[in-house]
Amino acid sequence: MHSNRMILNHQIVKIMSSKPIALFSTSKKAAHPEKFSSGLCTSFLPSGIEKTFIREVPEHQLRIAVRPFCVATDVSILFKWISQEYAGPLLARSCPPQELEESYASMIESDFAQPFMGLVNDTPVCQMDIFRMQQDVLSLSYPARPGDYGLQLLVAPLAVQDNILLLIQTCLEYFFSFPEVGRIIVNIEERNEYNRQLFKKAGFRSLYDIRTIYRSSSLYGCTTSHFRQLQTAIQ
Repeated sequence: MHSNRMILNHQIVKIMSSKPIALFSTSKKAAHPEKFSSGLCTSFLPSGIEKTFIREVPEHQLRIAVRPFCVATDVSILFKWISQEYAGPLLARSCPPQELEESYASMIESDFAQPFMGLVNDTPVCQMDIFRMQQDVLSLSYPARPGDYGLQLLVAPLAVQDNILLLIQTCLEYFFSFPEVGRIIVNIEERNEYNRQLFKKAGFRSLYDIRTIYRSSSLYGCTTSHFRQLQTAIQ
């Protein structure tokens, strides 16, 4: 449960911003601008949620899916998650559904960040954001390079840990299918050993230690080539 609380921190900062996606905005210019007209972070509007990536895991009788976030149906799910006891009684009151809707609607309309939902056997268990690191404030804390994409997770209460690992691996398989994605970055708080081990199992390696006025954390990354090597080894 402690791990879920850690994962939640970034999400709430983003939601409570007066400009919902301002956290992802920086004046720093990309050294090698990517094609914003197509790709992973292109808005899925008005197509809806029909674009779904599915991975079957027959040995565990699991069906893992990653689909675009749908404001109409998914905001209520997230609100239930953050209303759980582990999140604290003030959290849900400080993040009303209307602010959640505005935050995710703004992100969906953007061309540098997109939200997704992760499902296990058709049940939502995780929400993830993917965004271009060169347009994120974290790019000011490390030498961000073209092809770096950040990943943030919000895990449902009581989600099965092994399923979350499979879901992360499925996300990587889907996100790396986009040619502009060269490396995926996660920001892990210094004391969050659960997340550290989880992402290491998924193929992430330690990159940089960073310190801000809010916390100390470490950036972990997984490249396309390293992920492919892991996939080949598993097969």
